[in-house]
Amino acid sequence: MDIGKGSVVIAKAGRDKGKAFAVLEVLDDRTVLIADGKRRPIERPKRKNVLHLQATRATADCVTSNRQLRIFLKDFQNHED
Repeated sequence: MDIGKGSVVIAKAGRDKGKAFAVLEVLDDRTVLIADGKRRPIERPKRKNVLHLQATRATADCVTSNRQLRIFLKDFQNHED
C-alpha cells in the first residue's frame, strides 16, 4: 500500500509504536510529516521515515482541526481492535 497525503498510518518503531497517525505532507520518497492531534498537533507535525510506518486503507482527507483528527483516529483504533 502506498503512503500519501491524508493516509492513516500505524507507527512500527519509536516511542509512538502502535499508535495511529494521519499523514499531513509527503516531503520526499522516504519522509513524511504525521500528526495525531494530541501529542503531535497539526501545527507541530512529526517527521517520520516511511519505513517505520505501516499503511492502512483508511484516509483522513476531510480532517481540518486537531479535535477532528483526535476523534477520527480514536474511532479508527476502536474499529481496528
